[in-house]
Amino acid sequence: MTWIERRIPLAEGDVFALEHSGHGPTLLFLHATGMCAGVYRHLLAPATALFRVVAVDARGHGRTTLPADPSEPPTEWRIYRQDLTAVARRIAQGPLVLAGHSFGATTAFEAAVENPGLARAVLLLDPAFVPFGQVDAWRAAQAQGGAPNPLADQAARRRPRFPDRATAMAGWRGRGVFAGWPEEALAAYADGALLTDGEEVRLACAPAWEAASFRSVSTGLGEALRRPDAPPFILLAGGDGSTVPEADEARIRAWHPGTAVERFPGVGHFFPVTHPELVAPWWPRLRAMAA
Repeated sequence: MTWIERRIPLAEGDVFALEHSGHGPTLLFLHATGMCAGVYRHLLAPATALFRVVAVDARGHGRTTLPADPSEPPTEWRIYRQDLTAVARRIAQGPLVLAGHSFGATTAFEAAVENPGLARAVLLLDPAFVPFGQVDAWRAAQAQGGAPNPLADQAARRRPRFPDRATAMAGWRGRGVFAGWPEEALAAYADGALLTDGEEVRLACAPAWEAASFRSVSTGLGEALRRPDAPPFILLAGGDGSTVPEADEARIRAWHPGTAVERFPGVGHFFPVTHPELVAPWWPRLRAMAA
């Protein structure tokens, strides 16, 4: 069975999904900010032997048609959690497991905590969040007009349009977040992240929306992790440039003794794309947690 494309209707529009109808519980996966579901096919391939896998494009990303107006930013990523929860309830066929990378990991875990019983387990791949010790200062800065956010500033400067797909790929190849990406992953990104617009192509995730998403980062992951009713989880992090500070890793280990928390030396934030083999051994453990 190969991946099939489907659309999941919600009240405001459709969520685009890639589905592989494997055996076992459903695994619902959400990508990183600015990315799309197709980028993670190679990562998710081993999981299809253990799960029915559904990978979705978030609001404002890829081929999902939910409205995404930067003047109404996704504050604290709340709307993303609501979307993911709605999708989960639409596709549920028995036990459900949530997983995600970066923003997708944080969104998945917080959605599970906000909706007890929604997911039996969560896999967090380098979740993105405001470091726990900086939350109060961050919230105060946001209330005063916004905290400094280099990622948002960089996203806002992204080139939104290209004459064709080949030109876009040539501009991305080996640069910035795409450094070290295999060609098949870059091609998958181009397939999902570019939309035809007349004689040109444009980014499906508009730079203004991507920037708004970075500026709207959730500050609630620490609170969610400390909840006594938090679902079982696995947390995997990169060793270089990870979004999970070592101090916060130590806190998570202290809050959840015995929980699987692993850091991979020598790989960066996009290790699920550049080194999917590091994640492969963890799929059986996640499957056992969903039993």
